[in-house]
Amino acid sequence: MGVSFFINDKNARRSSIVIDVTVDGTRIRLRTGIQIETVHWDSKKGFIKSYQGKSVTTNIIRTLREKEVSIMELIEQYKYGKPKLSYLELEEKLNELNDNPKTKFNKLKKSGVRPSGDSLLAFTDLFINDCEAGVRLSPKKKKLKPQTISSFKTTRKMLASFFNKKNWDLKLGELTQEHIDLISDHLIMDLDWSMNTHAKLMMDMLQVYKYAVKLKRLPPALLFELKFDTSREETDSIYLTESEILQLLEIKDFDNPEQEIVRDVFAIGCFTAMRFSDYSVLDPTAIRNNRLSFIQVKTGAKVTIPIHPIVKTILEKYDYKLPPVPRNNEFNEVIKKVGAKMPCMHVPFTKQITYKRELTEIVKMKYDYMMTHTARRSFCSNEFIKGTDPMIIMAISGHKSYKSFMRYIKVSGDQFADKMEKIWQEREAKGM
Repeated sequence: MGVSFFINDKNARRSSIVIDVTVDGTRIRLRTGIQIETVHWDSKKGFIKSYQGKSVTTNIIRTLREKEVSIMELIEQYKYGKPKLSYLELEEKLNELNDNPKTKFNKLKKSGVRPSGDSLLAFTDLFINDCEAGVRLSPKKKKLKPQTISSFKTTRKMLASFFNKKNWDLKLGELTQEHIDLISDHLIMDLDWSMNTHAKLMMDMLQVYKYAVKLKRLPPALLFELKFDTSREETDSIYLTESEILQLLEIKDFDNPEQEIVRDVFAIGCFTAMRFSDYSVLDPTAIRNNRLSFIQVKTGAKVTIPIHPIVKTILEKYDYKLPPVPRNNEFNEVIKKVGAKMPCMHVPFTKQITYKRELTEIVKMKYDYMMTHTARRSFCSNEFIKGTDPMIIMAISGHKSYKSFMRYIKVSGDQFADKMEKIWQEREAKGM
């Protein structure tokens, strides 16, 4: 810990004096607002030259030494005081030593925003509580979905674990870019998180800090200084063609009754574009006039889906009361085992994904990539390649933007080529 002085521009005729205070390896820069002619600055000593019998700089020297004593007293209070100053309190009091309107603390005082003394984790708890209570709403002024709040809780749990590992007790306003980068490296390099999973946590942290700004616990400028990496990547994912779905439905040799139930429920997803959160708890009372009308769990949007003949057959099989199915992760494991029973799924599939910040190719059997979301992707891709108007598909799937919808289209180049050849043949037959 120490105090050092320097001037902003030693080549200028006059320059302002700046104080650097080093505390626990962190530098706090104080702008004094005091200017001197640079000929009076001693670069070797890092202080103003002293002239015997002359008072040209005496008053400035006295002022700076008084500030130095006051700074050391504050550092002493930070280290040994009862009670001790927090780091944020120390920073604020150091800045208050300089009556400089350009310092960030005086700017905040003028704007009515004061740096928060809350710990980052404590404020995250407040953020989550306000989300649950409906104090913090979605951009559309609606209460947040339980799964969104669950994501915030998962983020908080991960941060608490990492902070404990690093022995950090960060105040809300103490988070720096270095801290964010260390968290990012931990997720990607130590925990092997994908870019998209990493982006979700970073987005959650950004939402916490936006809320802090809204509550005037932090200055808006902080959001421009801190960069939360929320970049995502498009990943290669499989979908089942209609022929493969029909082969799936022909399987008879199940290892246990659960596999057949999972297969049937998964097939319903393939012909309805529903998410697992919807097709795993399908409510038969939502069926009217051979159509399924319900509110999507994830988005809260209402969709109306026509009942495909295959879906109707499956529903009749269970008397329109689908049995309970395993949770998402368990469901994924079961559907992979069912998919392994299909000879057409025993083909290698190469998936490109960024792993530990490097683009990596992962090769597995196609059935190893089957999961709950494959069903929804299959509907969108199959209907798209058949030429169904994308707006109709989006109305069924509940996609709000064409960009997000196109992420679900996993049609191969050969299939597009087949489609183009068919179009040419039809034109030729019509003499066009």
